[in-house]
Amino acid sequence: MESKYDVIFGTGPLGLAVMNELKKSRRNFILVNRSGKAPISNVAVEKCDALNKQDVVKVCQNASSIYHCIGLPYKEWKEKLPIIMDNIIESASRVEAKIVYADNLYAYGPQKQPFHEKLTYNPIGEKTRVRAEVSTMLMKAHEAGKVIATIGRGSDFYGPRVRNSILGERVFKHLIEGKKVELIGDLKVRHSHIFIEDFAKGLVKLCNEPQAEGEVWHLPHVEAKSNQEIVNMIANKLSVKPKYRIANNLIVNVGAIFNPFMKDMKELIYQHQYDFIVDSTKYEKIFGSHSHSFTDGIEKTIKWYKDNN
Repeated sequence: MESKYDVIFGTGPLGLAVMNELKKSRRNFILVNRSGKAPISNVAVEKCDALNKQDVVKVCQNASSIYHCIGLPYKEWKEKLPIIMDNIIESASRVEAKIVYADNLYAYGPQKQPFHEKLTYNPIGEKTRVRAEVSTMLMKAHEAGKVIATIGRGSDFYGPRVRNSILGERVFKHLIEGKKVELIGDLKVRHSHIFIEDFAKGLVKLCNEPQAEGEVWHLPHVEAKSNQEIVNMIANKLSVKPKYRIANNLIVNVGAIFNPFMKDMKELIYQHQYDFIVDSTKYEKIFGSHSHSFTDGIEKTIKWYKDNN
């Protein structure tokens, strides 16, 4: 009998952070993506099209757990995310593998309170609606006894390898290179962020804990700060004075007419108009907190950007 292994779908920053976490516990794992290539050494990457059910079934034939960390461009979410989730559910059901789904907070839509797990989904557009749809698909499959699943949610992440996020290269790289920081919305409202390694550690913890099964968990976040406060912390570490290019609500609304990226941002601008705070009390009461401070997370991220400039 072939030995069991964990399958990590997606070799972006989060998938590779999960890989590093599994290495610490000497777990057997395989990385999976569409190309069969990833920017790492000494680790094989299996080629698999997650939109092809036969491919997914084959790569998961000896899986004990499946980490769903696939990231796609916004424009592909509506068409592809439900298909991918359906394929992973079907493949997991055949071999009784546990699914750990790395999710964001989009399904909740705008809320007037900190984000906790009992909130009703409030989608307001295509992107928020499809995130609610695929999460509901997974939880219904668990409730029906088809699979064992758990969902770990986090806000915008930052850290090594993270380029396309609010605190990605448009902040870290631009500050290092003396360019203007590019952000959207009101810089003075508080916004939760999660360090990429903390997100990965939380997902692995959920996989290893039976009491996590069948539920949604908000992974540990440090106390929310405004984006302006965080940029100032990064700038102070680099001994530079930040300059800004800000897309406010008016710019986003006008730009959405001509620019596909701004059109995507129009639906999500609420996340940067009001306080956007994650409540991770449920997770921390049961599993504890393991969050990096902003100071430690920023230091690690700056080092990675400088080493990989």
